[in-house]
Amino acid sequence: MPGSPVDDDTEVLQRTPSAADDLNSAIAAAAPKRWWNRTTLALIGLVLAVGGFLGGVQAQEHWGSSSSSSPAASFPRTGGSFAPGGGGMRQGSGTSGTVKLVDGTTLYVQTAEGETITVRTSESTAVKLAQTTTLDQLTAGQQVTVQGDADAEGIVTATTVTAG
Repeated sequence: MPGSPVDDDTEVLQRTPSAADDLNSAIAAAAPKRWWNRTTLALIGLVLAVGGFLGGVQAQEHWGSSSSSSPAASFPRTGGSFAPGGGGMRQGSGTSGTVKLVDGTTLYVQTAEGETITVRTSESTAVKLAQTTTLDQLTAGQQVTVQGDADAEGIVTATTVTAG
């Protein structure tokens, strides 16, 4: 019978689950979402690994040592290096190459890149050829490693010249 109290209760009960579903949907929609999942964590791990690798490369370039077997690798570097693009030497660096000419106290060394470096020596410059010797013992074509400072013109004042 329509309009009886029993019918009204049945109608209320039938509407209640629908209202509860709407309420649950609204609560679920308003709840904060989890910002991470497995893919996000994997990408974060990958970014950290790549960042660590690149940081290690930069640290090696800045503070690392060379694994080269050249004679220059056995000398400590004292704050300088070759300027990029063949711009010569900077203060506190060394080089190695082939003796092109010995002219009095001046030594001309050709690097592997083909650049000729002028090296100025003095009485205090150590010249080594398997043992300490003098500059006149060097010959053209001989491999040498030079330690010393370069001036503004790129001329090196040698502290050590090592042959071999």
